[in-house]
Amino acid sequence: MALLEVEGKTVEEAIEIACRELKVSRDKLEIEVLSAGSTGIFGIVGTKKAKIKALLLEEKTEPALEKESIPMKILEPREKTDLAREMETIAGEILKLMELEAQLKVNTEGNTITIVVEGEKSGLLIGRQGQTIDSLQYILSRILSRLTPDKIKLVLDSGGYRERRKKYLSALALRLAEKSKKTGKPVVMSPLNAHDRRIVHVALEKDKTLKTISRGEGAMKKIIISSTSRKPLAAETPSPEE
Repeated sequence: MALLEVEGKTVEEAIEIACRELKVSRDKLEIEVLSAGSTGIFGIVGTKKAKIKALLLEEKTEPALEKESIPMKILEPREKTDLAREMETIAGEILKLMELEAQLKVNTEGNTITIVVEGEKSGLLIGRQGQTIDSLQYILSRILSRLTPDKIKLVLDSGGYRERRKKYLSALALRLAEKSKKTGKPVVMSPLNAHDRRIVHVALEKDKTLKTISRGEGAMKKIIISSTSRKPLAAETPSPEE
């Protein structure tokens, strides 16, 4: 995995160094600010360098079990149609344990297996802010990683939730980006998982007057949206998400 920790006089300088080291443009990286740095007193005493962590976005994948956790078993590549049928059966069994009656439809496209849950009570699977469906998708992804060595993504959907979520986050990102441009201050989004952060990055990556930086620890991180023409983050007070 292409992961790099970089220091610089400012956050922007550290990002530029990371881009050079990884030989990619800014929009290909997810940036986590570890330290915003400090100019100290008169730029002489107490100075502290900014420090960031840079990760290539295209290499960001769902956590997978290490192959060492499957002793004495070598995984062989399998047909995606066979894997899709097996994952459909497993998902169905889990839904039964949840006492949720629903029908499943499975589709394979490229390296993605999509399982769509349909039924009168399928909406219960989504949960508050998608927490239930995201958790179940994570569990199924872990199971899939034990069945094949291939990098295959699994998407669990119900009632068109994934598309609605994508549209909502894209619209929210654009609205907050405009707010940042008008106020001249960075805007901080609520903590998002890796999949949702990717949607925000993609929604704004074509606007070269903006930059997006991930900040926080663990799976859920905040995204800071700001203008590339603004002063360094250390000297600014981000505006909270509306």
